[in-house]
Amino acid sequence: MRSVRFAFRRCAPWCALSLVLMSGGLAGQVKDTDPRAGKDPRSGADPRAGTDPTAAAKDPYENLSGPELWDALLEAGDESRLGQAFHDEGWQLLGYIDSRCEGWLALKEGGALDTEEGRKQAADMQAAGRRLAALADQVLGDTRYVAYVNAFYGWNDEQQKSFREGQRLFREGATLYRQAKSPQEAANSISPLQQSLGRARELDDTWGQSMALALIGRVQADNRNFAESSTTMKEAVRVGRAIRDLDAVWNGLAVLYENAIAEQAYEPAHEALQDQFLLAQSLHDTKTAEQIVKQLVELDKAFDKN
Repeated sequence: MRSVRFAFRRCAPWCALSLVLMSGGLAGQVKDTDPRAGKDPRSGADPRAGTDPTAAAKDPYENLSGPELWDALLEAGDESRLGQAFHDEGWQLLGYIDSRCEGWLALKEGGALDTEEGRKQAADMQAAGRRLAALADQVLGDTRYVAYVNAFYGWNDEQQKSFREGQRLFREGATLYRQAKSPQEAANSISPLQQSLGRARELDDTWGQSMALALIGRVQADNRNFAESSTTMKEAVRVGRAIRDLDAVWNGLAVLYENAIAEQAYEPAHEALQDQFLLAQSLHDTKTAEQIVKQLVELDKAFDKN
């Protein structure tokens, strides 16, 4: 309750005397039925509860964000709020959903399915993955998480081994790229990356495809194979959007822009920047969005589009 201060003015002596006289005269004129004759309610105890009823209830999740918030909402069964959180942070969900797939596979590979407890743990993880994927597809509207997790959970033993081999090949290609001292040397990474991509396509491993495509397209651009790189990156962006692979989509658009500038092609350069601007807005990244607007202005000047 907020305290209220009352200000009193000093009265002259004659004023105080007249007030006393008036109050004495009025007392006899007040009838019993006059509500003013009753007890002043302010003199009693506050009939309300100890807490201020106008105060908003404290949000139990106010200090949580990202995976911590999602875990808490999932455990509480608050799918309405979880769906809103997924909608607001849709580009951050891939690793969170995929952890249920990788966790399930790790349990299976570790022999956990040989025990009743392990089988229950694996089943719970699989159920959570399907539930999260379905909710994400529902609130985002343009993703294919359900197809991604269903494919993952449907692999047999041989396919799971192929998946692990595809991951190993991708790491090999990425290492060769990072350690390369020239674009020509970086081209050595193409072979293992393409092998990784092939396995990912056979398994319908969406994330495996988007990662491999994005890195292959980067290597191609570094070696000035711009047309080939643009074809690869368009596919990386398309596949990446299906599961909101932010790295693949953002880097794909960046390389598409660079390729277009290298070939003096205004339309694809403008389109790539526009797509990056929309992506920055969906990420609530106003600083990056402002920088892209400046790039668009400079692009128009360079091509005399004003």
